[in-house]
Amino acid sequence: MDTTIDFNTPPANPAEIVARFKAVAKENADNKAAIERAVADFGQKLRVNEQAIALAKMREVTPTGTGDFSKYVGTKGAILKSAKDTVTFAGQQVTVEREGLFTDRPENEWHHELIRLGATRSVARAVRGIGNTPELDARILAHVAKAPAAGGFRDAIEKSISDTASSGAEWIPDVPLNALYEEFYLKTAVSDLFSVTQIPGPVIIPTIVDNGRPYLKGKASSNDPSQYTASELTSGSNTIDPPGFAMRFLIDDSAAESAIFALMPEVARRAARAINDGYEDACINGDTTATHEDTIASWNIRSRWGSSGLGGAADHRRGFKGLRRISVDRSSTTDMGSTQTTAGILTLVSSMGEIGAARVALVTSPEVYLKKLLALAEVITVDKMGPMATVLTGQLANFAGHPLIVTRWVGADLAATGLYTATGALSGMLAVATDQFGTWRVRSTTVEQDKDITRGAYNVVATSRQGLYTQSSSTSKVVAWGYNWLS
Repeated sequence: MDTTIDFNTPPANPAEIVARFKAVAKENADNKAAIERAVADFGQKLRVNEQAIALAKMREVTPTGTGDFSKYVGTKGAILKSAKDTVTFAGQQVTVEREGLFTDRPENEWHHELIRLGATRSVARAVRGIGNTPELDARILAHVAKAPAAGGFRDAIEKSISDTASSGAEWIPDVPLNALYEEFYLKTAVSDLFSVTQIPGPVIIPTIVDNGRPYLKGKASSNDPSQYTASELTSGSNTIDPPGFAMRFLIDDSAAESAIFALMPEVARRAARAINDGYEDACINGDTTATHEDTIASWNIRSRWGSSGLGGAADHRRGFKGLRRISVDRSSTTDMGSTQTTAGILTLVSSMGEIGAARVALVTSPEVYLKKLLALAEVITVDKMGPMATVLTGQLANFAGHPLIVTRWVGADLAATGLYTATGALSGMLAVATDQFGTWRVRSTTVEQDKDITRGAYNVVATSRQGLYTQSSSTSKVVAWGYNWLS
C-alpha cells in the first residue's frame, strides 16, 4: 500500500498537511514500517521546502535594478545595522525600528555581495583575534567603489567601511564567537593524594604513643621476687576543627542576560575552582603561626590571586599548616642546591627515616619537573629506560617507585632559604607520606546563587569547610622539604 504523501498537489494550509498525515497514519496503523517511511518522506519534503524558502529570501534581488538605499539614511546618519530611529509622522516624533544595510534583505546583487563580504571580514577578525584583514578590506573597498552614487550614498558607505573610531567603526557589526578563551591551567592534584574523612563538625581524636617495652623475666629465687619492670603509655588528643573557605562573584543581571554564552554556569564553575585552588595552595603553603613563614602579603603565586587582599587575616593560606610548614616544624628540610640528582632525591626521602619506606609521593613544581627531573641521566636515555626514556616520552610519572606529582602551588619564585621573600627564582620538592595525612571535611565545595533584586545583580557564592591534618606525633618526619632547586 502506498503510504507517501503527495506533495505535487500543494495543501491549502498547514492544517490540511496534518490531516493528510493523520489519514495516512490511521490507514497504516498496523504497518509500523510503512508509517516510518511516511514520516521520513514527510520530514524530507518539509526540509527541502524550508531550504527552498530560505534560499528564495536570499535571492529576492533585482539584478538589473538600482535598489532603494535611501531607507538606510536616518536622522543621525547612515544605518548599517538594525537600530531605532526617530521620524516625524503627522507632526509628531515617533521611534521606529529600522533595518540596516548589513542586516536587511539585499536590494540588488551589489548589496548581496556587500553583505557577504562584510560578514566574511567580521568572522575573520573574530577567529584570528586581530584587527587587520588587509586583503578583505581591499576587496570590500573595491566593491564599495561600485556603490550607487545617488544621494551621496557612495560617500556615506565609504566612510562607514573605513572602520575607524568616529568614522564608521561603531556601525559595522562584529561577529563574536560563542566560545570562551582560557589561559593554560594545571589542574589540582595534591589534595587527591590523601584520604577524606567526613566529620559533622569539630572533633577530638584520642592519641596514644606506644612506649611499652619488654624486659627479661627474672627468676623467683626468694619468697618476695622483684616485680617486672613497668612501661608507660602516653595518651593525648588532637582537636580537628577545619576552617571554612568562601568566595563570591557579583554578576550584573544585564551581563548575565546578554552574554553570548551561558554565563551563570561558567561563573559557578569558576567559583568552585577558586575554592579548590585555594585549598590546594593551603595544602602546600599554609601556616597558622602568628607570623606566616612566607611573605604572603605580596605573594601572588603564579599570578593567581591578584594584588589586593593578600596576607590579611582572611588569607586562605592561614587556614591550617601546609606541608612546607610542617616540614620546618619537624626539622625535616634539606638544602638541595648542590644535590639535584637521583642520589639527592633518594637522600631527601631517606631523611624521613623508616617512614620513607611507606607510601611516599614526590611533589614538585613544573619548572623542576621539566628542567631537572626529565633530564636526569638515569631516565633520559634509551639505553637506561628503553622506550620509556623521557627523551622519547617527555613524561615521568614515577621516580624510584614514588609517584611524581607536578603542581603549580610549589612556586618557582622562592629564595635560597626555601621561603618566599618577594625575591628569588628557586623552587623545591616535597616528599610526603600520603597515608600519614588526610583531608578532614565538614562540607565539600558547594556553590549557591541568589539574586539581589534591590541591586540588579546575582551573588554567586562557593563555600567549603575542610583541612589537611596529620595525627602523627610532633617529631614524626612524615614530610620532607627539599629546597634551593633550580640554583
